[in-house]
Amino acid sequence: MLANASKNETSVLSRLWKNKMGMSCLIILILITLLSLFSYLVISDKTNNANRQILQIALQAPGFSQEILILEKNLNISDQHFGKTLLSGYRDNHDYIPYDSLWQNNGTIKTSFKSVVQFHDESKNNSQKKKTFWLGTDKYGRDVLSRLVLGLRVSIIIGLLSVLVSLTIGITLGSIAGYYGSKIDKLIMLVINTSWSIPTLLMAFAIIIALGKGFLVIVLAVGLTMWVDVARIVRGQVMQVKNELYVKASKVMGYGDLRTIVNHILPNIIGSILVMAAANFATAILVEAGLSYLGLGIQPPTPSLGNMLKESYAYATGGFVYLAFFPIITIMSLVLCFNLLGTALRDVFDIKSVQS
Repeated sequence: MLANASKNETSVLSRLWKNKMGMSCLIILILITLLSLFSYLVISDKTNNANRQILQIALQAPGFSQEILILEKNLNISDQHFGKTLLSGYRDNHDYIPYDSLWQNNGTIKTSFKSVVQFHDESKNNSQKKKTFWLGTDKYGRDVLSRLVLGLRVSIIIGLLSVLVSLTIGITLGSIAGYYGSKIDKLIMLVINTSWSIPTLLMAFAIIIALGKGFLVIVLAVGLTMWVDVARIVRGQVMQVKNELYVKASKVMGYGDLRTIVNHILPNIIGSILVMAAANFATAILVEAGLSYLGLGIQPPTPSLGNMLKESYAYATGGFVYLAFFPIITIMSLVLCFNLLGTALRDVFDIKSVQS
C-alpha cells in the first residue's frame, strides 16, 4: 500500500514536471515568495515600510537618477538585530538630501538643488552616492520599486493566511457534511447556501466594520469569503470516496471516523483541495487589493498593491501613468500565475471541473 502511494506521488510529480505552463508558474511563484520573505535584503529603501520620503524628487519617471547626500542623524538605535531587520527593515537614521552641486568647507556642507541652497553640518559618517529609482518615485518621493516589493509581500502573506483559514473551515465542514450526511448534511448545507448568497465584498465589509481595521481582521475577512466553495467541493468528493472499499475496510478494522477521514479520505481528494487552494489564493489577492483600494484594507504607510493604486489614482489620471501601471500589472501577473497553476494541477490530478 505504501509502495502504491509512493508510486502515485511520483506519477503526480512527473506529470507536473512535464506541464511546462504549470511548472513555469510554480517556479515564478516560488521566486516571488522568496523575494517577499527576504525583501528588506534586496530593496534599495530598507527603512520600515520603505517610507523614506524625499519630497524634492517626488513624481519622477522610471529610471530617474539623482545625486544624494546622506547625513547621519545620530539617533540612539541599538536594537537593529538581523531578525528584526528582516521582518521590518531599519529605523531611518539618515537624511537623504538631493543635490545638483555640493561644496564642503570648514565642517560645513553646502548643497544646491534646483537653485535652492542649503547648509548642513558635516558628520563623521556622511557620504554621497548616485541613486537610481528604477520604477520612479511617488508623490512623497518614495522609491516605487521598494514599496512594490513590500506590497507584493503583503499580498502573499495575506493570501497564504486567508487560504489557510478558508481551507480549515471548508475542509472541516465539507468533510463532516459529506461523511455523515442526513440531518448534519442538511444543516451544514443550509449554512453554506446562506453564506453563498452574500456577496464577497459585502461580507468582507461587514466583518471589517464589525471587528475594526487590522491585519488579522483582514485575513479573517478574506478567508471567510472563500470557504464556501471549498466546503461544497470537499463535501461532494467525500460523498463519492466514502463508499470506496478501502474506506469500508478501515471501518471494519475499527478505525474511528476522524482517523478514517484524515488518513484515508482526505489524502485521496488532495488534488481537488490543491486546485481550490490555488484558485482561492488568486481570489484572496484580488479581494485584499480591492479592500485596500477602498480604504478598508492595509492602512498607509504600510504598502499594499491596493493602497498604492489608491494613493496614485489621481496622479495616474493626470499623466503619471506608471504609478498605477506597476501595481496593476503586478496584481494581474500574480492572479494569472495562480490561475494557470490551478489549471495545471487540475490536469495533473485529472480532476473534472466541479465549480459552477
